[in-house]
Amino acid sequence: MGIPESPMRPSRAFFARLLASFLLAWSVWFLRGAVLAGPNGMLWDPMPGLVIGLAWRGWWAGAAAASFVPLAGGLLGGGPETGSLLVEGGLAGLLAVSARQLTSPHLRALLVIPMAAGVTFAGALVEQILSFNIPFGPGFGVSWTLQSLGVMAVAPLVQALDGDFLSRMDNRIFLGWVLLSILLVVVGRVAALPDIDPQAGLALALIPLVILFWQAMRFGVPGSATACFLTALSAGMAWAEGNPGMLSFPPGLVGLGLTAALGVAHGFAALRDEREETFSWVATAARNHQVVFWRWRKGAGVDWDDAPLAGQLGLVSSRSGWKLSPGWHSQNSLPSPTETFGPQFLQARNLSGQIRWLQLAGQAQARDPSGSVSVVLGTAMDVTDRQESLARREALLRRDTELRAIRSQLHPHVIFNALNRIAALTMSEPERARDLLVRLSRLLRASLIAGEKSSTRLEEERGLIRDYVELEGAGLDERLRFQDLLPAGLDGASFPPLLLFSLVEGAVRRGVGMRKEGASIRLSQPRPGVFRVAVDPPVPEGEAEFPPWPDPVWLERLEVQHPRTAQLVVQRGPGGVEAVEICLEKEGGAR
Repeated sequence: MGIPESPMRPSRAFFARLLASFLLAWSVWFLRGAVLAGPNGMLWDPMPGLVIGLAWRGWWAGAAAASFVPLAGGLLGGGPETGSLLVEGGLAGLLAVSARQLTSPHLRALLVIPMAAGVTFAGALVEQILSFNIPFGPGFGVSWTLQSLGVMAVAPLVQALDGDFLSRMDNRIFLGWVLLSILLVVVGRVAALPDIDPQAGLALALIPLVILFWQAMRFGVPGSATACFLTALSAGMAWAEGNPGMLSFPPGLVGLGLTAALGVAHGFAALRDEREETFSWVATAARNHQVVFWRWRKGAGVDWDDAPLAGQLGLVSSRSGWKLSPGWHSQNSLPSPTETFGPQFLQARNLSGQIRWLQLAGQAQARDPSGSVSVVLGTAMDVTDRQESLARREALLRRDTELRAIRSQLHPHVIFNALNRIAALTMSEPERARDLLVRLSRLLRASLIAGEKSSTRLEEERGLIRDYVELEGAGLDERLRFQDLLPAGLDGASFPPLLLFSLVEGAVRRGVGMRKEGASIRLSQPRPGVFRVAVDPPVPEGEAEFPPWPDPVWLERLEVQHPRTAQLVVQRGPGGVEAVEICLEKEGGAR
């Protein structure tokens, strides 16, 4: 067996990031001297932007490795810069960690502003101290501006350059950035020509700024990050080659102006992405919930934020406001969109019979000088599912009320027949009359409390059935042939109250009471979890003057409320309903 790898051991990805950061720092350090440095010095320094960008994205080790690259120029020459970069990378990493509490990732892009202003301030101060210069002495402002512009130009690009950044670059955007790069380089070269008028050269140098803000507002953070880098690169090349218009400004002023411009561009891009994502969330939620936002303007009618979705809801604009789409009609008229109105429900039906419920609401937002409403904003929502759910709930409540009525009372004829029989037996058979009276009392008590119970045991149901059969048997005599074939010791089953009793009572009433010859009724258990009430001969169906067996209320109730716990299975034959089975769910969900 191999030795398990320690959880603290650096991964290959760590070393890959470390190597990539080190090589990138060497490339930037070399190109800084070759492209951005000239007789007039540098307009901006990309090294702080690279180090801060690496720390910003969480590559702390890579930022530290990149900070030591300036030592290639010597300990005395590169030591202060290395110390400054280490401080800036550490502060940037801590600032990025603290900013993770921001809920919006797009607003985190604005972190570049405090990094460019505050972190580079500390870095420039450390570099002066390590160079044995007076803190805040001559050259501090220029050095600070040089680093700030470098952070604005490079850090957002380094931080954002990942898979998501690249996934947002379609072919059109990528081609646009290539052309932009070529344009900026050409403009920078032309503006640096010695024969060109300084004012004309400065005007040419402003072209990249226009393109920069267009990129920021059009493509968000990817556009602003790339455009800021290209704009700073063009300006830095023009500065290094001695652009007369740029050199006419005091040292640091051009860098300060570009830093401010790039910061504003980054802010525009972050707010644009935040707004676009918010709009995307709202649009997605609205489409998922079938919500359309509308606006009515005086003289212009109704506009939809999503006209196709409005058409799916069955609404279209008209000269007066709105109307139902062709093929849809309603018995009620649409509310007027020209004034405030609360939520109103409208039922619409198409030619195929499909029903749709709409909820409409509007709120006046502006009035003209005469005081009339000029703008109304509102929503149109498809609430068909909600209305159908309410209808199903109302139907269930009605069935529940009907069922409670059935469960809470016996059929009147049972009571009347029992009282007549008891009265007839009072003189001739007083003991039997007393027994029947006790049984009737138990039946009445059970029917009164049945509505308060959610379930009952088998033995309770069997006792009520025996009492009922005795009461009915006193009048039906040999016409009622009842057999309880349930084996002993089956008290573990649980029923909705009076369910089994209702089946036997209905079988007696329909199968025996309405036949001169009577019928045989058998209560049995053909298999575990199944209880069967059979009638011989079968109970006829389709007789409008007689109630059906079993009661349809029980069938609907069990199908809606207890589809898995209890189920009635009706067995039919040539002569009608032969038997009804109650299928109860066993423990563990099996039947």
